[in-house]
Amino acid sequence: MDNTPRLIEPAPQHLGTLMSWITDRQQCQQWGGPVLRYPFSEESFREDCRWGELAAGSLIDDNGELLAFGQYYRRRERCHLGRLIVAPARRGEGLGEILVRELARRGCAELSASECSLFVLKDNAAAVALYRRLGFTVAEYPEPFDWIDQCHYMIAPASTVCAPDGLAASNHS
Repeated sequence: MDNTPRLIEPAPQHLGTLMSWITDRQQCQQWGGPVLRYPFSEESFREDCRWGELAAGSLIDDNGELLAFGQYYRRRERCHLGRLIVAPARRGEGLGEILVRELARRGCAELSASECSLFVLKDNAAAVALYRRLGFTVAEYPEPFDWIDQCHYMIAPASTVCAPDGLAASNHS
């Protein structure tokens, strides 16, 4: 066992773990934007993050421990990544990069997209730095959007984000 993280479909037990990572209103809004209610119940959380409706991936280790989570969907003809989060105790280990690359690989293939996009709060310096390292650049968002003044809209070619990086390919099991 090499314990290389792998991306799988989110399992029901991942919901409670994911909810436990978001412990205050600021974290909730940073992760889910203005539509996510806080405090949340399991029902409101499922509804607001469109659990089971949007395509998503759970990054797990060989023991099945949830390490990170994210969603993707088509937005403006791109594979748009959203609600990206790494387990608080595992931040700084490179899991965000693995999550973004693996979600982008899966999403771009499923959506036949040649570019990726995402929103990130301007004051989330660690995330902005990660996305820049992965090839994302800030772009103008072409229409009004809630919170756009507080966010960067970032885009990147799929060929850059999904570039071979020596990590295991997505595992859909």
